Amino acid sequence: MSDHTDQDSSVDAAFDQAMRAMAAAPEDTTARLVFHAELSRAELFVLLEAEVAGDRMVPRVFDLSDGRAVLAFGSEMELAGFAGGAAAYAALPGRVLVSMLARSEVPLALLIGPDLAHAAFVAPEALRWLDRTLAAAAPSEAQATPERFTAPDLPQSVLALLIPALERRLSGMPGLDAVVLAGARWQGGARGHVLALSGLPEAAQAPVARAVVEALSLSGLEAGGVDVIFPPDPAMQSLRAVGLVLAPAPFRPSTDQIVSPDSPPGANPGLDPDRPPKLR
Repeated sequence: MSDHTDQDSSVDAAFDQAMRAMAAAPEDTTARLVFHAELSRAELFVLLEAEVAGDRMVPRVFDLSDGRAVLAFGSEMELAGFAGGAAAYAALPGRVLVSMLARSEVPLALLIGPDLAHAAFVAPEALRWLDRTLAAAAPSEAQATPERFTAPDLPQSVLALLIPALERRLSGMPGLDAVVLAGARWQGGARGHVLALSGLPEAAQAPVARAVVEALSLSGLEAGGVDVIFPPDPAMQSLRAVGLVLAPAPFRPSTDQIVSPDSPPGANPGLDPDRPPKLR
């Protein structure tokens, strides 16, 4: 395999970096978890046997030494370079592709970037684990009342995993104004931690809370150890004074997902995670 030194600008930089880190240290649990987290949020381009027909698509399956695998790429240019020209493909969110492969009738692996020196092979069992993690139930709403908030009381080794994971997962979240991690003492004497978020509309709060659970799980941390809260502005100001303020990347409107009338058939199916195409 030959590495591409001039990376196409459409390749997700964070995902590419996660692939490189895992290739350099395949036994490193942290690198593997970060890769899984980035895979779940990246957009991938899947090589197909033919153009998508309706809600069904037929990915090309390759017989490799480690088993049968579907190929995916970080950009259209990378896919075209591998295929030697124009080819049928689908652009899918990583979490949708993971779910499709994990739930296929026959075991299928995923090979990402086969032409890259840091290509990533995700075995069927790893896809099934990631699919279960991403499908975990949303957290229940906390009923306890906090007596006071404090600075986070977590080991530095835990914070080193937790903070980047949360910032990655919350980056680009529309409406998000502030994120604060703080310790909490609840009525009755219990202690714990809260992740406070402000600026989000009520309709977005449950999905965002679930996203936090995913970030915790994909960091190898106990999801139940942090409660997600959406405090009013005065309480948020108090939390900022004592807690740890996170810095996820701000939301930037993009037209990347708009399909042009000139786009080739089958180029952008499955972008809605609630209506993924069906494998055949």
